[in-house]
Amino acid sequence: MKKGKRSWLSGIVVLLLAISMLAACGANNNGEESSDSGTTPAPQNANQSDAKPIEVTMITWESAAMNEKIIASMKKFEDENPGIKVTLIPTPLDNYGVKINGMLTAKQAPDIFMTGNDMALDNGAKGLLYEWTEHASADSDFMGGFYRGVVDGWYLDDKLIGLPGLLNTYGIFYNKKVFRDAGLPEPKAGWTYDHFFEAMQKLSSTQNGVQQFGYYASPDPFHMSLYSVSAGGAPFANGIVNPTKVEISPAFIEGVEKYKAAIKNGYMNPPTYDLSNVMSSFKEGKVPMTLQGQWVADDLIRTAPADLEWGFVPQPVLNSQSEIYDAVGWSSPSTIKNPDAVWKVLKYLDSKMYEEVLPQTPVAPAAFKASASAYFKALESAGHPDVGETIDHILNSPDIQPVRFLTSWSGKAYPFIEASWKNVLMSKAEISDLNEMAEKINKVISSSR
Repeated sequence: MKKGKRSWLSGIVVLLLAISMLAACGANNNGEESSDSGTTPAPQNANQSDAKPIEVTMITWESAAMNEKIIASMKKFEDENPGIKVTLIPTPLDNYGVKINGMLTAKQAPDIFMTGNDMALDNGAKGLLYEWTEHASADSDFMGGFYRGVVDGWYLDDKLIGLPGLLNTYGIFYNKKVFRDAGLPEPKAGWTYDHFFEAMQKLSSTQNGVQQFGYYASPDPFHMSLYSVSAGGAPFANGIVNPTKVEISPAFIEGVEKYKAAIKNGYMNPPTYDLSNVMSSFKEGKVPMTLQGQWVADDLIRTAPADLEWGFVPQPVLNSQSEIYDAVGWSSPSTIKNPDAVWKVLKYLDSKMYEEVLPQTPVAPAAFKASASAYFKALESAGHPDVGETIDHILNSPDIQPVRFLTSWSGKAYPFIEASWKNVLMSKAEISDLNEMAEKINKVISSSR
């Protein structure tokens, strides 16, 4: 599951076109015509054949091919719910967030739109999103069907501002043959950092002046947080939705020192290394291990050479498991007129729709566990059940850390990470620079409250 610019005039034209399309829907939000008489219209009866169905509009950032699959599934929803009609409004993929934000501000957004977790939290903080807490509380069976903890990131000040749809997990893709030839045991869920760094060392080499790293990745402070938490230390950020501070604990520094040594000794690439072609090299059997998101598996299944033996494993551990993943999902504008109908569509999107669509496009697991099983079955049919087992292991982790800052102040915090982090890993700056980095970020957090 996954993020070209045009001139401002072109953007406005596209936005106005989209707004006009929405306006042309007329009463798509309430299924009723306005009246000047002051009388209350008679309630709709979805069972009456002559009743006009409630129209629920939606927008996604998916490709045209994916949208066709989504709409095909929603036709089944309409058969089961004849009082509701679902209309997909096509939109260009470029500048998606800008266009949605413009529609929200103009109060012309569709009833449902695809959104990232951070985008949802930002719009929720502005009061632009419908709050689903009451519906969720009355639908405990459905809400209990999500992977543990994934819905938490969609609450803002105890208000549910959307639902997670698909999850991105992060682990290590590895070459099984390279491990076997080096006499190393194949990594499995629960493997240790000692095993990880040992493999990194043994799988690195320099031949004919060409450096072969054992591990290709660009770990940031959020990935390093996994080492710290697994060792019993404090996480880098103390919250996913609204962290109140960042911290550089002794366990965090311990992890940084291990990665610094690996980079210095040539066991893994420096953070300035260009990783844009790493998966092409992986397919050629030149990369022993690389940190990637699970969506890479779909490409490997379709395009990797038949003789490439590859696997996918979670992050290593010290004392306990800690993982990171993030979600994309669905939100609705605060201006919707038929929340009950929209809630029905949301539920179907998160459950039945993904059950039907994911086997055809297995790029990410659904946040709703029952629907994720369809994704895992697709991986099994493709001959890689181990990938599904790894992803399920990650999603059932007892500890989850943020993959990035999801807050509106993140843009002010990241420059401090950029200024210090890479230099520390390459031993061009003292480890104490991380504490100064944390102090500056904490000032950003304090001033944003």
